[in-house]
Amino acid sequence: MKRTIASCLGLSAALVAIAVGSANAAERVAVISPAQLPFVQVSEGVRLKELTGRAAPEGARSTLGSVALFELDPGHASAWSHNKAGEESFFVLEGHGEVWTGSIAHAVGPGDYILIPPAVVRSIRASKGEVLKFYAMTTPAWSKDDDVLVPAPSGAPK
Repeated sequence: MKRTIASCLGLSAALVAIAVGSANAAERVAVISPAQLPFVQVSEGVRLKELTGRAAPEGARSTLGSVALFELDPGHASAWSHNKAGEESFFVLEGHGEVWTGSIAHAVGPGDYILIPPAVVRSIRASKGEVLKFYAMTTPAWSKDDDVLVPAPSGAPK
């Protein structure tokens, strides 16, 4: 009986801690409108807005994950790179293009979701004639130290 009461008291204390933690977390919720953020020019024809992550606006910074809205001008591509530890995914909003992993092209368009495991060399390219808009999500949050720039693989576009 004493063990049951102690277990119940322990459970109650844990639930109170969770409830208090949840209330505090609810006060830290951030609503971010991409329309209110400036673009950062990454390279010619490639720009982004970081919604959450290490360099995000105050109140939206996180080391757990990052989300950036990318826009690639027609025919432009991201640099060839891979993450040492971060898993990256893309969610295409508008336009068409290709995600290259090594020397393999994967056609993508609106609504497509692409998951890129760590260490996979990749680049995303907009089709000629249309802008490609997509969200890039990285866990843990993207960092310059985790991102490794590499030359284009043999058989892949530069």
